[in-house]
Amino acid sequence: MEELGVRWVADSLLEKDVLRDRQFIASVLLDAVETSFRPGELEARKWLHGWLACRLFLLLDISPDAALERLQVKWARIDGSQKKVEVLH
Repeated sequence: MEELGVRWVADSLLEKDVLRDRQFIASVLLDAVETSFRPGELEARKWLHGWLACRLFLLLDISPDAALERLQVKWARIDGSQKKVEVLH
């Protein structure tokens, strides 16, 4: 019985570690995505297309291709709306 309790505690701690890791990975990606929403922001967008970001997406069970496709649509809207504002001034 005691061994079962020890295993349960070990499994519980492992699950907490995995959850913490996933939360950290999600916060890194979210920070990059939020930064990429600035008009004309190329550095964060380039990083999101890189190998590290793609691996992080995969660790969260997110398709990098699908995520980047959706982000590119948003970036086009952001950059397009920025150009329209500049033309009006």
